[in-house]
Formats: sequence, C-alpha cells, structure tokens
Amino acid sequence: MQTSANPYSVRPANLYSSLTLEDISRRKAEVRKQLDEQKQTIGLLCHEALAPLKPAAKKTNVLMRAFNTGMAVFDGVMIGVRFMRRMRQAFRR
Repeated sequence: MQTSANPYSVRPANLYSSLTLEDISRRKAEVRKQLDEQKQTIGLLCHEALAPLKPAAKKTNVLMRAFNTGMAVFDGVMIGVRFMRRMRQAFRR
C-alpha cells in the first residue's frame, strides 16, 4: 500500500475508525483556509480582468481602442449569428 503526504487521502475502511472529531475539525479548518485563499485569489483575478481601462493619453489611442472594441463586438455578434444558424439547421433535421 502506498502512503501519500496527505493524511486524509483515500484509506482502507478499517483505518477510518481511527479518525477522531478533533482530526475532522482540524481538517475542516485546513480546508476552509484553503478555500478562503482560493476565493481571495479568484476575486483578485476577476477584479483585475474586469477593471475599467486606463484613460488613453493620446487621441490615436482613443480611436484605436474604440475601433478594437467595435471590432470585438462585431466579431462576437457574427459568431453568435453563425452559431444560431447552425443550431437551427441541426434541430431541423
């Protein structure tokens, strides 16, 4: 039988009886701490990804950003239209 570094990994059924309430509560606290760290990391990543853009200093940057945004919206709409057409064709058969 292989032993792993994690004491709470899958074990044979006869070893589960050796778990105490203290072990379970300690493990629960560890898992909650890990979840809180992951939640904080996800929150930071989402905030960074969805943060408003910095104001452009030059007029050319403003125009290029507007053009890029418009093209991205247009591209998204076109992909959505193509997807809907293909889905309709698939369900008509």
